[in-house]
Amino acid sequence: MYKTKYYVDADGKYLGGYSGTVPANGIEVSAPPNHGLDIWNGTSWDAYEPTLSAAEIRGQAMYTGIEFEGVMCSALKEDQWGLNSIKDFVVAGSNVPFEFMNGNTLVLTSVNISEFESVWIPFRFGFFQ
Repeated sequence: MYKTKYYVDADGKYLGGYSGTVPANGIEVSAPPNHGLDIWNGTSWDAYEPTLSAAEIRGQAMYTGIEFEGVMCSALKEDQWGLNSIKDFVVAGSNVPFEFMNGNTLVLTSVNISEFESVWIPFRFGFFQ
């Protein structure tokens, strides 16, 4: 019966646990990592810390949104389409409870629509510069 042994490559990247075979150029280590992307530093595992790309950071900010009248209003493309589709109703005097993609709802009225757009549109536009 074989005992499972754990291996990394020359850069400390985890190759896996093996019983009876050894991966090509594998270096045996004492224990498996907590996360498959942890890096072996020669004596222990350095924890994997994910980093976000600029696009992921923008996406999170667009989903979280900008606050208006105490409501976090997301700024995703679906929000833009929805707001465009109701604007004429709001300007004509209808109060429209608009649900943003992040799940929050803001009642848009003929009184607050201009102020809302003066905050929300530059926020959304800022992601495309």
